[in-house]
Amino acid sequence: MRSHAEKHAPRDTSGSPITVRVDRNGRGAWEVAMPGQREPVTCETLDDARRVAYLCVAHTRPCELIVCDAYHRMLRHEFINGHAGPAGTGGRTARSWGDG
Repeated sequence: MRSHAEKHAPRDTSGSPITVRVDRNGRGAWEVAMPGQREPVTCETLDDARRVAYLCVAHTRPCELIVCDAYHRMLRHEFINGHAGPAGTGGRTARSWGDG
């Protein structure tokens, strides 16, 4: 069964990357902003926001994921090109979210 985020994730067939942003709001929650969605998805933790972001781009390649803090400073930038990369990377060209 697909999640709500997966069902409504935009599918890009043009080859140009889409951007999914994860931002910390002023109340301490994390918001996932997806192309084509009017309202961001609000999550309590960064881990939850990361899962939502990955579900959103699961079938949309290439894409970039950007994580910013409440002051709009970039904490993480990850580009996923959709090509098979080394085992377990899914074609990522940047460090994974779990890295220091």
